[in-house]
Amino acid sequence: MPPTSILICARGPELRTALETALADAGHRTVSVTTPADAVAAMRGKPVDLIVAEGLAASGAIASLRTASEGHVTPILVVAPAHDVEARIAFLEAGADDVIAGAFAPNELEGRVMALLIRAGKVRPDPSSSGIGELVVFFSPKGGVGTTILAVNTAVLLAGGGGQRSAPGAGHAGNGSLPASRVLLIDLDLQFGQVATHLNLSPRYDVAGLASDDQALADPELARSYLTTHSSGLVVLAAPARPEADFRVTLEHLQRIVEIVRPSFDHILVDLGSRLDPRSLWLLEQADAHLFVLFPEIAALRSMSLLMAFLADTTALKARTHIVINHVFPKELLKSRDVENLLRARPAAEIPYTEVEMIRSVNEGVPLVVGRPQSPAALAMRKVAQVVIGIEQPAVAGKAERRRIFGRR
Repeated sequence: MPPTSILICARGPELRTALETALADAGHRTVSVTTPADAVAAMRGKPVDLIVAEGLAASGAIASLRTASEGHVTPILVVAPAHDVEARIAFLEAGADDVIAGAFAPNELEGRVMALLIRAGKVRPDPSSSGIGELVVFFSPKGGVGTTILAVNTAVLLAGGGGQRSAPGAGHAGNGSLPASRVLLIDLDLQFGQVATHLNLSPRYDVAGLASDDQALADPELARSYLTTHSSGLVVLAAPARPEADFRVTLEHLQRIVEIVRPSFDHILVDLGSRLDPRSLWLLEQADAHLFVLFPEIAALRSMSLLMAFLADTTALKARTHIVINHVFPKELLKSRDVENLLRARPAAEIPYTEVEMIRSVNEGVPLVVGRPQSPAALAMRKVAQVVIGIEQPAVAGKAERRRIFGRR
């Protein structure tokens, strides 16, 4: 496939050089200009596949840049000032296809560029050649709904710890079996994460220790020494043992951790807990799939609605999004159809209430899918795992309805 052609429009020489270097290293052919007028002139002479423009340079000219090439619209990625959420929203409203903060990492820039090129039909993805594990995040805006339980049990299932496992490379036969996978579960509830408790693990090392080890962050083998392996085959990067360690793990640390471990696994599942901060927002942006967990009651639905509205306004999401209802209490306050009508999305799975099985599994450190694999809740969790890897997709409405999930109200 020939290299794609990208036009860079940036006044600042430092940003222009950074964009040229990162895009050239990723195999793209670039042309650089300093003003929108020069960009329009360049595109009339030779169309390009994508525009990457500095926000200040492109301000007021986004629409004209997108339509400068006769006969088609050129996607545009705008580089906005770092930490300026209002500017990002303004650029999106002005017609930008995506926005990236000025303090970008090269791999983030490449990911957003590739996403736009794929969306525009300029590049065809080849998943078999990527060698990069799928990133799946579990999150709920309201605590106490069982996010960690679902993340742990799903990860164990994907690692082959819940029975009905297919051989590597065997695919699936439509019988609900799960292919063997290399799975990493990262506990990013950095103050009070309990993934290790759910698995009865006593990790020697944790994510804060890895974040503090610059040598390990550059060496996959050293990084692997910070991981703990469960008897199911699942690999875990545990949360810190002390809550104050949270403040030692920066966004840059997290980006480097994901970059160094991702090629070694087929699936990386992340328990994000229920707190939004720059680290969790970055993971939501980077994820291939989201599992949003809720209990069907008004407060949880309100929190989920607020989360979706916030993400629509501030974050460029590219992931498949699934909602999982977890009945953590015996009384059903709202029906599943009520959740579907209010959130305009059909739940991917519904975990039934269990009086003592779930609590016992946590207290004993034995995941439900291992200790009671035929229980109704364990079977429902199997459906979550199937949805994660695409074996069984829920019957959701098409793209138009999905857009409404994250659209403004």
